[in-house]
Amino acid sequence: MSQPVLVHWARELVHRISNEIKFEYGLSSMAPSIYDTAWLALVPDRRVGQNRWLFPESFTYLLEHQNPDGGWDTLEQSTRVAKYSDSLWQPDCIIHSLAALLALCQHFRLAACQGSGLPEDALARIFRAKRFLDKKLSAWVLEGTAHFGFELLIPVLLQLLSEEGLSFDFPVKEELLTRYEKASSIDLNWLYDGPCQVPLLSLESFIGKLDFSRLEHLVSNGGIIASPASTAAYLIYAPKWSDKCEAFLRHVVTNGQGQGNGAAGGVFPLEIFEPSWVLTALLENGFTAYNLGLDQVDSILRVIHKSLVEGVTGATHVFLPDADDTSRALTTLNLQGYQISPKGLVDKFEVSHCFETFDSRMPNRVTSVSVNANVLSSFLHGPDPSVFTAQIEKIARFICSQWQAPGRLEDHWNMSEYYGIMHMAQSLILLLVKQAQGALPSISVVSYGLIHDTIPSCLREVLDYLLKNQHEDGSWGQLHCNEETAYAIVALANLGSHLSVVGGNDWKVDLAIAWGKQFLLEHWVPGNKNPDRVWTGKVLHGLVYVGEAYILAALKVNRVNLAGVRGVHPD
Repeated sequence: MSQPVLVHWARELVHRISNEIKFEYGLSSMAPSIYDTAWLALVPDRRVGQNRWLFPESFTYLLEHQNPDGGWDTLEQSTRVAKYSDSLWQPDCIIHSLAALLALCQHFRLAACQGSGLPEDALARIFRAKRFLDKKLSAWVLEGTAHFGFELLIPVLLQLLSEEGLSFDFPVKEELLTRYEKASSIDLNWLYDGPCQVPLLSLESFIGKLDFSRLEHLVSNGGIIASPASTAAYLIYAPKWSDKCEAFLRHVVTNGQGQGNGAAGGVFPLEIFEPSWVLTALLENGFTAYNLGLDQVDSILRVIHKSLVEGVTGATHVFLPDADDTSRALTTLNLQGYQISPKGLVDKFEVSHCFETFDSRMPNRVTSVSVNANVLSSFLHGPDPSVFTAQIEKIARFICSQWQAPGRLEDHWNMSEYYGIMHMAQSLILLLVKQAQGALPSISVVSYGLIHDTIPSCLREVLDYLLKNQHEDGSWGQLHCNEETAYAIVALANLGSHLSVVGGNDWKVDLAIAWGKQFLLEHWVPGNKNPDRVWTGKVLHGLVYVGEAYILAALKVNRVNLAGVRGVHPD
């Protein structure tokens, strides 16, 4: 693909974001979720005098996406050559299918009362879904399940289905219900006290525990805490109708990736997270603001800059600030000439050995390699990195220790090990560059071994790992997919740009990158609305804009050009 064509597609992507970021309800390119769509299909239209549904198009979407085996599978496992692991796929199918079956049962019950409104095979669809779920639940193992809040979501759906006359027995049910009792026993009274920015994303999992009549203060232009499913649950269970929640959900259906077909993604909006990730992916890997459109980039930067409060921000204005979104936002701004200190990161998120994702208001603050790498990058792109030498050294040691720990590099936010590896490679290479440029005068005295031994040795191991784990088709990762492959290419280009890491392996790096780019050219379809689902959450998510940005970055990046821009020579 020629450079002008790459620039065209990158420019189109940034233009879409600059337009959508102006919407009252923000933007999110998260791919449709059967789970969230099912909750929309369950919302009654209580404003009319007869029993009707608020989003009949959402129910139609569920019918259209039920598989012949009776289940719903957004991961499309049956058509994949390279499969998701059972620990990811089974709970994903179970969560989506339980919610969709609940919608099917409730629509069937109402239609039976009214005598019309469903396809002729509706009952057969229910039986097929029940058989599918019996099979999946009987094979499910709790250990290794990484879906956020599954121990709350699945028991609540099972209870709601039991009220429709469907019961399920399976080997781990007792253990699951024990976990539910423990997880749901937390004190929720604080939710009644005022606005909430904690990214719970699943208030619907506390049905039976929460008094929805006392949650009106949670309603915002992000629905209920940026969750379409939670917003739908509020409309179902709150005694007072919310026009604001209805308007929010209609925007999600109309302007989300479903584009009016009834589908909803899992989180909406993400008006800070997505633009920050897209712009950093593009600007750090060879695109310029001129390539992307100066006016469009500037309009996005103004929104990101405005979101900073005391130097920190979150994925959306609806959420609490976090270290990940703050660091990417700061890097985005500082790459384009802003001079914003990362001091807010230190004040809010630094702990003894690293940086944690959230501050003390979150019960689970989350430690992550990718988050720490992004924090490190934001320090290094800041106006004076030397001010934060102690934090820079701390993060670098933490990242290297995580690589050296036994087992696969795991990340909280993304199922691909190559996501963490990419951010690790980018940040540690940038650290070596900044130190060589004299931007960190004290680090070379205090931590000579870190700069000249620990980091280069660690990155050489990472480079060797990437070269050894490329598949025969040129891809990387468990799924042989575009987004994982893009992560690996960006990592390789950064590692290959520094002589102390690449050594005499430059030709191997160039070959692997070329092979990976060829894979992307053969498999990537520009503008594809079905992204790789590699982002973790209640279910596995795909992000159209972020995935496209990393693929474009991978196709654009050049290790020699990276070295030239940074004033180092890889050859």
